[in-house]
Amino acid sequence: MKIHEATRWILDRGVRTGPYGLDRISFLLEELDSPQNNCACVLIGGTNGKGSVTAITESIMLQCQDYMTGSFTSPHLVDIRERIKIQGRPLPDKLWIKGTEAIQEVCKIMEKEASIGPASFFEAVTALAFWGFNESEIDLALVEVGLGGRFDSTNACSPEISVITNIGTDHQEYLGTGKLAIAREKFGILRKNRPLITAEKAPEILAEFEAACKKSNSQLIIARPAGNFELVESNAEGHLIRLPESEEPVFMALPGEHQLDNLAIALELVKQLRKHGFDIPDEAISKGIAGARWPGRLQWIKGNPPLLLDGAHNAEGLASLVSYLRDFPPPAPLNIIFGALKDKPFVDMAEQLAQFGQYLCFVPPQCSRTMTREQFDATPLAEKWQWHDNLQEALANCRQNAGCVLVTGSLYLISEAIKEATEK
Repeated sequence: MKIHEATRWILDRGVRTGPYGLDRISFLLEELDSPQNNCACVLIGGTNGKGSVTAITESIMLQCQDYMTGSFTSPHLVDIRERIKIQGRPLPDKLWIKGTEAIQEVCKIMEKEASIGPASFFEAVTALAFWGFNESEIDLALVEVGLGGRFDSTNACSPEISVITNIGTDHQEYLGTGKLAIAREKFGILRKNRPLITAEKAPEILAEFEAACKKSNSQLIIARPAGNFELVESNAEGHLIRLPESEEPVFMALPGEHQLDNLAIALELVKQLRKHGFDIPDEAISKGIAGARWPGRLQWIKGNPPLLLDGAHNAEGLASLVSYLRDFPPPAPLNIIFGALKDKPFVDMAEQLAQFGQYLCFVPPQCSRTMTREQFDATPLAEKWQWHDNLQEALANCRQNAGCVLVTGSLYLISEAIKEATEK
C-alpha cells in the first residue's frame, strides 16, 4: 500500500449512518489492543477555539525535550495528514500505512457484523490517531473533539484533563436546540475526579458547568487572562503579553481578542499538566507561546492583493471576525469572498460582513451541504452579494478592485484559498 492509497481509503469511509454512539469506535479500538489507554490524554472540546488551544499547548510541549507529544485535530485544511501529528510533524508515512492496514482488517470484521456496521471516516481516522500515538510511544496526547462530546469518537479515550472552551449554537441538528442542550452534550467528555477547564462566560452556562462538575466530583477551573498574563498591547498581527514569571514580554502571533481566552485556557492546562508530573519550564512556556501558529484563522497572506483568511464558519466565529475588523480596520478597502454551508445562519453572517466590504462575493464551498445557485437567488443575499461559481472566479473579480481580500466562512473555502495561495 502507498501513502496516497492509505489516505484515500480513510477519506472514502464516508460519514456515520444510523444512531450515534461509541459502539463502533470502541469495537475498533479494542481490536487494535486499546491504544488510547497507553498515554496521558487531554480531551479538548467546545464550539470555537479548540484548535487554537491545542496549537498553543502543543507548541509549549514541543519546547520540553523530555516528552513526546501527539496531537489530533480536525478538520484538515489541505492534507488529511495535518490531523495526526507527532512532535509537531505529520504521522510518518510508514506508520500511517501500517495503521491503515490494521484498521482495514478490523473493518472487514465490522462490516460482517450487522449489529456494528462499517466504520465511518471520523471513526477510522480517530482510531488511526490513537494507534499512531501508541506506536510512537508518546507521553501526552492532545485530542480535539470533532463534534459535541458525549458521542464523539474521541470520547473513547480516558482523559486526565478535559477542556470545554465555550458553548455556542453550532450543529444544533445533532446536539440539540439551544446552548443548554448543547452544553449537556459537551459535558460528556467530563471524567469523575478529573479537572475541567473552560473559558465560558455566560452565567447560565457556567451554572451548568458547576452542576456537572459537582456531580462528577471534578474540579472546575475557569480560565481568564487575569492571573495568567498581562496584556501589554494588541495589534492586527497578535498580542504582546507578559507572563507573571517573566520580565520580558512575549508576542503571540494569533490575532483577535478571542485568542486571549484561548491562551488563558492553554496556560491553565499547563498548570494542570505540571500537577500531573510534567516538568514544563517557564522558558518552554514563553517560547511555545511565541511559536504558536494556527493556519486559516485571521491569517494574512502577503501578495497582490493581500489575503486575510478566517474560518468563521458559525455565528460565534463570525462575531470574533467582526470584532477584529472593527478593532483593526484593513489597510486598504476590503473585498469579501464569503461561503457558508446551508445549515449555518448564513444570511445573518453575510449581513454582518457586508458593512465592511466594497465588493461582496458569495462562493459555494465544495461540500455536499452547500447551496445551489437557485437556492442562493431565493435568499436576501442575492440583493447585495454577487454569486461566483468558484473561488478562482471570485478572486479574479476582486483583483480588478483596489484593496485587500477577505476570504471567510466555511473551512472548505479556506482550504481552497490556502491551496490557491500556495500554488502561486
